[in-house]
Amino acid sequence: MSSPWIRRVVMAALISVGASAQELDGGVGGDAAPQASAAAAQTPDAGSEVVAVPVDESSVTSQVASFAVTKLKDSPAVVTVITAQDIQELGARDLIDVLQLVPGMFIGMDTQGVVGPGFRGLWGHEGKILLMIDGKEMNELLYSTMQLGNEFPVELIERVEVVRGPGSVIYGGNAELSVINVVTRGVQGGTDLLVGGAYGQFTEGPSFGNSYARRGGVLSGRYVFDAVPGLSAFVSGGIGQGQRSTKDFVAYDGTTASMAGNSALDPIVVQAGVGFRDVQGTFMYHRYATSSISVFGTPLDRALPAVFESIQGELVGTFRPTNRIEIIPRLNATFQRPWNTPDQTSDAYYDKTARRLRARLIGRWAPIDQLQITLGGDAMFDHARLLGPADVGLQTSFAGAEAIDYRTFAGFLELFSENPIVNVAAGARYDNNSAVGGTLVPRVVLLRSFGPVSLKGLFSMAFRWPGIENLNLGTNLRPERTTVFEFEAGVDIGKVARVTANAFHVGIDSPIAYTVDAESGAEGYLNLGKQGTAGGELAFRARWAWGRVETNYSLYVPTLQDNVPNYLAPGVTNMFLSAPQHRAALMGVIRPVDWLSFGPTVLFFGPKVAIGEPDADGNDTAQTIPAQVLANLVVRVNDKPVKGFSVSLGIYNLFGTDYRFVQPYTGGHAPLPGLGREILLRIGYLFEPTYD
Repeated sequence: MSSPWIRRVVMAALISVGASAQELDGGVGGDAAPQASAAAAQTPDAGSEVVAVPVDESSVTSQVASFAVTKLKDSPAVVTVITAQDIQELGARDLIDVLQLVPGMFIGMDTQGVVGPGFRGLWGHEGKILLMIDGKEMNELLYSTMQLGNEFPVELIERVEVVRGPGSVIYGGNAELSVINVVTRGVQGGTDLLVGGAYGQFTEGPSFGNSYARRGGVLSGRYVFDAVPGLSAFVSGGIGQGQRSTKDFVAYDGTTASMAGNSALDPIVVQAGVGFRDVQGTFMYHRYATSSISVFGTPLDRALPAVFESIQGELVGTFRPTNRIEIIPRLNATFQRPWNTPDQTSDAYYDKTARRLRARLIGRWAPIDQLQITLGGDAMFDHARLLGPADVGLQTSFAGAEAIDYRTFAGFLELFSENPIVNVAAGARYDNNSAVGGTLVPRVVLLRSFGPVSLKGLFSMAFRWPGIENLNLGTNLRPERTTVFEFEAGVDIGKVARVTANAFHVGIDSPIAYTVDAESGAEGYLNLGKQGTAGGELAFRARWAWGRVETNYSLYVPTLQDNVPNYLAPGVTNMFLSAPQHRAALMGVIRPVDWLSFGPTVLFFGPKVAIGEPDADGNDTAQTIPAQVLANLVVRVNDKPVKGFSVSLGIYNLFGTDYRFVQPYTGGHAPLPGLGREILLRIGYLFEPTYD
C-alpha cells in the first residue's frame, strides 16, 4: 500500500479542478506529478467542479504557489482562480478581461501599442509578472515582456490561477510580483471534440466593415485510446483577428491618427500532446501579430507591424522508486522571435531571435505523513542572435557581436508541513547567472484554520533577472530585489459564502527602469533607487445553485520617499503612473433555468494619472483621468437546442466610457484608446460520445 501522503497527492491531482493540463505540462506550478490519462478522464470538468462544490472549495486543490498539492484556500499564497465556467458566463473575451477581475491588477501600455499588466500599483509587464500557459513560460526572452489583448482563445481555457504575490522561490527571476498560469484543454478528460467561433463589433467607427473588434474560431479534440490503457492525445488550434480600437489616437502635440485598421491583434495558436501513463510530451506554437499607428508617441503615416512568435516543446515524467519518493524530470525548448519588425526602412526596425533550453529535476520525499520535502535544480541556456543588420532602426548588436549566450543554474528547497498546530511552507532558491552573478531568496508562510476562519502570514523575497536586451542596452545592471509581507484572513459564512481580507507591503530595491530618448528613440536600462507600495484587498463571494455574486476592492499607496521618478507624474506622489489607487469589481451570474444565464459585470477604476502635454519649457506635466466605470452584460444559452451547443451575446462597455491605456513610465506616449463599446456573439459546440 502507498503512504497516506502519496494517496492524498494522487487523489487530489485527479479530483481537483487543477487536474487538467497540470498532468500534461508539469503542473500548474510546473511540476505536478503527471497521472495516467485514462484515470484523469474520469474527472469532472473545471466548470462543473466549482459549481458542485460550495464556496469553501473543499475539493479544489492548487499547486500554483507551492510544490505541494494543497486545498485552494490553504495554498501558501494569496491566490485567485477564474474557471472556464466563470469565463463563459461572464463573457471574458481575453486575458485582459480575466485580469481586470483580479484584485490589485491593472492594465497599462508599453511601446508600439503593446498592452500589459501591473500589480498593486507597480508596473509588471516587463519581467516582474510571469505568464504561463500550462506551465510553459510565455514571457519573451529578450525584454521579458508579455502582450495582452485577444492574445489567446478563451474557448480553450479551463482555468486561470493568479498568485497575488511573489513566486520567485518556485519560478525564478520573472515571478517577482505575481504569477499568472493559464490551464488549457489537454489530454485530461475523455474523448471529445470542441468547435467554436466568435465575432465582435465596435459600435463606433467609420464603417461596419473595418469596425470589427475581434473574429475567429477554434477547433480542439481529445482522444483516449481504450485499447492502450493510459494513452491519450490531443490537438487544439485557434486563429483570429482583432484590433485594439477604432477611435483616434491623439498625440501630445495634437496630431491624430485613426486606430481603425491600424491596431491589429491577430493570434494563431496550435497545441498538441501525447500522454502515456506518467510521461507526457507537448508542443505549442503561438504567433501574435500586432500593429500600431504610433511609436514613442509619434503618429505614423501607416501602421507599424510587430510580430511575437514562439515555439515550445516539452517532455515531463514522474518516477516513484518507493511509495514516499517521487522524481520528476522536465525538459523544455523554447524558440522565439519577439518584437519582430522586419521593415529595414522603418525607424523601429528590429529582427532578433532568442532560444532557451531548460532542464529541471525535482525530487519529493515524505519522511512522515505530516512533512513533504522538495529539492530540485534548474539549468537554463539562453542564446540570442541577430537576423538582420545591426545599427538600423532599433536593432543593436550584442556588444559588437551578432550573438550572445547566457547560462543560469539554480537550486531550490521547500519544506511543507501539515500539522494540528500550524501549517508551514518554508523554502529558498539560489540562482547564479553568468552575466549578473548569484541571488538568494527565501520564503516562509504560516497557515492556521479555526473552523470557518483561516489565517495566513507570508514573508517572501523575490527578484527580477535583467533580460537579454536589458543587459545589452543597460549599464552594469544587477537583479532587482523585492521584499513582501502579507497577511490574509478568510471567513466562511455558512456553506455558500466566503469573505477574505489581506494587507500587504511590497518594497523593490534597485528596480530596473526603462529609459528612452524622446528625440533619437534610443532605449536604455538602469538600476534606480527604490520603489514600494502598501495596501489591502477585500473580496466577498457567494454561490448558490441558481447563480452567484462576487465583489472585490483593492487599494494601494506608494510607501517610499525616494521612489523611482520614472514611474511618477510631476507633483503627484499618492499614486504611480497608470495605476488607479482604488479599484473595485462586481460580477454576478443569474440562472433562472438550467440552460439560461445572465452575467453582469461592473468594473470601477479610481482616478489615475498620466503624463500630459509638455509645458512651455518642454517639461512633463501631470494629467488626471477621472474615475471610470466599465459595465458589461452577457446572456448565454447552454445545451439548447441540443446538448453541448452554446451561444452567448455580450454587450461590453455599456456606458461608452472613454477608457484609455496609460503608459506607466515617463516614455513620451499619450494615452491609447481601448476597450470601447463592443457587441460580441460567441457560438460553440462540444461533442462528447456516449459509451455503454
